[in-house]
Amino acid sequence: MLKKLILILLFGFCLQIQAQNFKDSIFEDHSIADQLYTKRFKNLNQGAVFFEKYPNYKRTDVCSLMYCMMLLSFREKEAQQAGEDLLRGIATQLYREGNPVYMIMGTDSYLSAKTKNENLQDDNHIVYISYAECTSPYFLSKAADIINEQTMSLLYRNTKQQN
Repeated sequence: MLKKLILILLFGFCLQIQAQNFKDSIFEDHSIADQLYTKRFKNLNQGAVFFEKYPNYKRTDVCSLMYCMMLLSFREKEAQQAGEDLLRGIATQLYREGNPVYMIMGTDSYLSAKTKNENLQDDNHIVYISYAECTSPYFLSKAADIINEQTMSLLYRNTKQQN
């Protein structure tokens, strides 16, 4: 009986270990979209007033799209405004680096972004980032709208200047 119990536990641990080593996991995404979504920006001036006024919201060097999108979930209007300003700043900086981003959501948006990002030489080199599959909280949708609006505005201005 004890041998059976030990064998079952050993088998269970082996399954757990194997599950953690699964190679095709979506959590091991090293795509350009994932890299830009989590890229840290250290030299952003936007939102500095808020972070100085409220030291509890200490700003770290973890200013990424993902982090700043979460700032819009705070109740404080000033925190939301700082998040909006930072999102615009990051979208602008990514555009200047030659990596304009466009946030998408919806069923299979991860796969759609992956497919669209296979050829980054089309449609103004836009990198598509999936931020939600089916539904998302209001603050994420609002953040995506801010990023997309900023990116499209910069692309439009550039196109207009070239003509």
